[in-house]
Amino acid sequence: MKKLIAVSLLTAVMLLTGGFVALAHAQAPANDLKPTFISPTPGVYVNGWPAFTVSYPKEWVEQPTLAPGCVFTAGVARPDLPPGWHHPLVTIAVGVVSIPLEDWAKIMMPWYVLAGTDIKVLSDKPTHLKDGTPAREVQLEWVTNGSMGTGAGLKRNDFHLITKKDQTFVDVQLGTGEEKIGEDLKRIAYSLTFLPGREEPVKVPPDVRAFLDMWCVDMMSHDLKTIMAHFSDRFRHSGTSKPFIEQVFRNDPFSPIRQSLISCKPTVTVFEARGDKAYVDGFILNVDKVKGETTTTKIPMLFQQIINEHGQWKWFGNQK
Repeated sequence: MKKLIAVSLLTAVMLLTGGFVALAHAQAPANDLKPTFISPTPGVYVNGWPAFTVSYPKEWVEQPTLAPGCVFTAGVARPDLPPGWHHPLVTIAVGVVSIPLEDWAKIMMPWYVLAGTDIKVLSDKPTHLKDGTPAREVQLEWVTNGSMGTGAGLKRNDFHLITKKDQTFVDVQLGTGEEKIGEDLKRIAYSLTFLPGREEPVKVPPDVRAFLDMWCVDMMSHDLKTIMAHFSDRFRHSGTSKPFIEQVFRNDPFSPIRQSLISCKPTVTVFEARGDKAYVDGFILNVDKVKGETTTTKIPMLFQQIINEHGQWKWFGNQK
């Protein structure tokens, strides 16, 4: 799953589109706002776990997320470019990957090569967030080749601000058309603010707790059929389906069924019931042993929403 998240993010990078409009100041993020998936607030993206906010212009419109690693996308439509293109565009991705920040441009490069030509790394340097958290700036210029369904021959400029919380990365990407990424757009990325007061566990109903506990037990069993029974047949997450997740679990060498898990514990930090569905976010504390070394990793709960089908909770994905 670690590789899935990273690959999903980098694939999504290829699909982003660009342009330029004047920015308006976004509403300042507030610590008491609900996560965006539960209750959207124009101009502020609020993540469940890890808890953070990113501010963007209020007039920008939320767009469908492009891959499992992407948690939010918003932008401005441009009628002079292909349908579906929104620019400027901000995309926020969250996942787990054990690479140092200084290697980020190198890791992204193969995916840009798949989607474009004339790729230039304009900048790649260390930086930090407002609170001093170490981060990395990467800015690229490239031309689309049409392989990702975005049209060929379109010049792109992308800016990434990447930071990590333990092994969980957050990548705020900004995309434009031919224009360089200006300081006004960069301010959107640098509005990233972690909310440490929202990391505490919350109580959930006993049947939800039982579902999450059994999910962990079955993940440790490495039995794919049992694992997939936790997914609704109606599961949809950023355009992916249950068969797609099953294929990843089966074939990816870094999938959970191939990991040497010795412990798996779910912690819920956000919960809200909605009839037969519920939003659940937090992390899975995984302990695994590789080549004699024991590592502990907090894995974000990826699928956000569960649904009660015939008395059983199942993963439902981030569909509305």
